[in-house]
Amino acid sequence: MVDAPIAAKIKSGLEAEPKGRLVSKNVREKLDQIERDIKLYKEFDEAEKARFNRESYMWTAEDRIEWQETQSDNAQRIRELIEERDALRRQLDS
Repeated sequence: MVDAPIAAKIKSGLEAEPKGRLVSKNVREKLDQIERDIKLYKEFDEAEKARFNRESYMWTAEDRIEWQETQSDNAQRIRELIEERDALRRQLDS
């Protein structure tokens, strides 16, 4: 039979991994999520550019302005995500 305090520690995961591994695991998970987000934003960007090439001749000036603003916001978010990714990579390397 397992001692109750030991069982509680095992159940809570405190002895499962050392603290350093938990931190790097959390950083790795966050890094993986950011890389997935970057991929999704880039896929969206490509799809929107293809849509622009197909449909923009039918758009009003307002539609074009809205599309440009969306593209600008998307590009800004990709830059932010890349900066976050680079910071997390440096954190993992140190």
